[in-house]
Amino acid sequence: MASTEVANVPDDKNAAAAAPVSLGKGAWDCDNNCEIPPDKEAEVFEEIATMDFPYEGIPTIPPRKNMTHMAFFCNGCRYRVEAYPDWTGKQVAEALWRGGIERANNPNGNTPGMKGAGDVALIYAGQVMDHGKKLQDYNVPPGCKVMIAIEKAKLKPGAKPDPDSAYWN
Repeated sequence: MASTEVANVPDDKNAAAAAPVSLGKGAWDCDNNCEIPPDKEAEVFEEIATMDFPYEGIPTIPPRKNMTHMAFFCNGCRYRVEAYPDWTGKQVAEALWRGGIERANNPNGNTPGMKGAGDVALIYAGQVMDHGKKLQDYNVPPGCKVMIAIEKAKLKPGAKPDPDSAYWN
């Protein structure tokens, strides 16, 4: 899967990076700093059911093959980035930042926003990962696709959700 062509880099990267993040859809390739087209998303994240390991005649999603890329959810968008369990939280946050996760920054929020990789908190299995520790210290497997990246300020006691959050409904 590592050789899969994700997307062509847009002519105007700044316009693509400034595009709003849609809640509940969309994906971004941090290695190429470009959008993953919706029709390629299932292929890129290895989510196509096959009959390789059927369950009672029903196709299932086979074990992932790409162990070099991880996925992080941030403000409703999924970010794909090359990262490994022996990397520190800081290394992963920097790779996400360089790759375009600042797109998820909400300038109209109740918090200061993400102004750099140091403002990105990583979460796996309900644990906020320390930037100085390696992902393997939190038992993050290679190729993990179920992590969260969030603005650190949103995790502080008393922090309020963004004004457009479903929390207020």
